[in-house]
Amino acid sequence: MLRILSTSVAVPTMAIAIGCSDGAGSSSFHSLDPVASSDAPLSWSADIALVSEDVACVINSFEVQIHCRDRNNLVVGVFGREGDGPGEFRGLSVVERGPNGTLAAVDSELGRVTLFDPFGKRLSETPIPGGFVPHKLAGNRLFGVDLSATYASRSPGGPIDFALAEVALTSGEVLWTRTGLSEIAETECGNIGMGWPRPDGGYVFWACARELVFLDHEDAVSATVVISPTYFEEMPNDRDARAYLYSVRHLAGGVSLPKSTTDAYLSDFRSKPKPWHLASSTALGFDSQGRLWVGTTRDRDTFSYLDIWAGSVYVETVRIRDRLIGYDLLGTTLAALVERAPGSDGIARRAIDWYSIDGLDVGSQGARGQ
Repeated sequence: MLRILSTSVAVPTMAIAIGCSDGAGSSSFHSLDPVASSDAPLSWSADIALVSEDVACVINSFEVQIHCRDRNNLVVGVFGREGDGPGEFRGLSVVERGPNGTLAAVDSELGRVTLFDPFGKRLSETPIPGGFVPHKLAGNRLFGVDLSATYASRSPGGPIDFALAEVALTSGEVLWTRTGLSEIAETECGNIGMGWPRPDGGYVFWACARELVFLDHEDAVSATVVISPTYFEEMPNDRDARAYLYSVRHLAGGVSLPKSTTDAYLSDFRSKPKPWHLASSTALGFDSQGRLWVGTTRDRDTFSYLDIWAGSVYVETVRIRDRLIGYDLLGTTLAALVERAPGSDGIARRAIDWYSIDGLDVGSQGARGQ
């Protein structure tokens, strides 16, 4: 099935060190040190958008607001509230970098995408087609899933094969749809996961526990399936388990579930190895050199790891601090939305760590084997 969802710290310039793995997965990694850190609100959202190399915006899902801060931890803008009017939200689900330093905010319930400047000024509003669920903005095109086409093409009792769609940001016009992707990609589990547009005009998807699927162009009749060489079976840690229970309660609408029910869910979750990739709308991203970054589930406690690919070839792994929630790339900047270690009150506070990737020369000694 295609599943289509503190005080500013001054630290030294990027430090790169080669480290060894724990005997499985990637044999080495570049360890990065942040160049700055900014506060971020508690939220269930994993989305983060760099509107410039100095300003990042995230979602405060509890207050139904967007928070934008710069790398000096100064508030640039806090805007939005619950409602149906202009600049208000009912289902604020995605924030993306828009054209010319703007921020695009997707409201899945009201069926619209609104462009803001990072200070909160509303610039434009575009309705999106019914049934269309966007998860990525590239240029002036929204990429996502057309649920109407998905269920119209499903055979009775058959698996769900989600239909991809592209919608014009300025008009809301459907520009392209496609179904049947699982038929051209032979993955280990028979399914394909979330997709992202590639800078060269193609697409990349994560799939199953450890695969990437590459399409050379939107209408390609075959796909390249690659197994990640960094994958190894790793069981969920305690923070993974807490995050899973939180997601179960969120999906239940905040309704208190019987302990026997949550215990059964948690037992099943803990019994299975983690997939290799983050299962979120920020799992994949491209840098200014066209390299693919994949946010992984490895560790995600003291450290987190992102794998870097050139085309369909794995080249290197980068290690950052704390638990990675989401990230964005722009120019020479990596902005990582992370959770710190839980405090004495048990709350894991969020922050944005800023990394310089200028001069990060991964893969210069040849790509790693697939």
